[in-house]
Amino acid sequence: MKILISCLSKSWGGMEMFAVQSAQKLISNNCELYIFCIENSKIDLNSNFIPEEKKLRVKSNFYLNIFNIWRLKKFLETNEIEIIHTQFSKDLWTITPALNLIKKHIPLVFTKQLGSFIIKKDFFHQWIYKRVDKAIAISSIIKQNLIETTPLNEEKIVVIPNVVDLERFNPENFDRKKIRTTFGFDGNVLVFTNVARLSPGKGQDIILKAISLIKEQLKDTLFVFIGEAEEREKFYENNLKNFVRENNLEQLVKFYGFRKDIPEILAASDVFLFPSYAEAFGISLIEAMAMGLPNIVCKADGVIDIIIENETSLTFERNDVQTLSENILKLKNDAELRMKLSSNSIKRAKEFSFEKYNHRIMKLYSELLKN
Repeated sequence: MKILISCLSKSWGGMEMFAVQSAQKLISNNCELYIFCIENSKIDLNSNFIPEEKKLRVKSNFYLNIFNIWRLKKFLETNEIEIIHTQFSKDLWTITPALNLIKKHIPLVFTKQLGSFIIKKDFFHQWIYKRVDKAIAISSIIKQNLIETTPLNEEKIVVIPNVVDLERFNPENFDRKKIRTTFGFDGNVLVFTNVARLSPGKGQDIILKAISLIKEQLKDTLFVFIGEAEEREKFYENNLKNFVRENNLEQLVKFYGFRKDIPEILAASDVFLFPSYAEAFGISLIEAMAMGLPNIVCKADGVIDIIIENETSLTFERNDVQTLSENILKLKNDAELRMKLSSNSIKRAKEFSFEKYNHRIMKLYSELLKN
């Protein structure tokens, strides 16, 4: 089965990472994979497993770019692509016109990764979305968002959650004591970790405010932030670091920037913090759960499809700094509770395996090809 994965994004967040990871896993299903991406983007640079001749790179993702549309049409015809699967709604402005220039019907699958508050039901969006054969929502809240904001009929939408590589995120694969020594984490220190792009919607400022409320009660505790801000949000990263200095939190808080060794960092951690209040799903949360980390999450959006409250996770409402600080102290002081949440998190994470995802996605592709 010849499949083109499309994601014309220059960023490197959950959506882009999943596009690359899912492509890798589909190859193991004896699929022939092609990629449509921005030249020198993170997706381009991290998809070396795709041969050069099976990549279509463009320099921009402007709407209705005639040059991109024509190049895509020729690429689809030359390589006899059987399925197109895009992870980015903006790509539809290139893919739909290209498909309309081809006589053969190639099924188009669109995964909606992020929610939108823009209503897209005008004539032009009806034309773009009409060509979509199946839309995948990664959570129930994203399905509802698709119904409310796009012309797609509900019967065209199916919920298939994103997943993680449980082989890579397996605590049994790591020597926790050795890794903690490598990172310089003292054996007695309880490490709370957040892995996310530094961005207002990700809620790192809420964590810092909670820490400042209880800093006198945080002996032998360290808060680690993994990630960096995009250029347009560098102000937020600067604000976070200024807050740490102004509130004398330097001994409690460390910023490690962007890193690729996420499984190792999680293996060295004790608790995962996920305060994002604008999350369509939450891949990094599942990764942490798979690594057996008890976690504290903001009870919002797609996160509620992942956790089981008080079984896998402690929760707090958006901007509720007081409850977050109380939950931090609960997990700091209650080893038994940490063990309970850890065990339940590992069990829950198994529901989000690539094996289950591949089975569902291959079934969907096969049904579309039959029709």
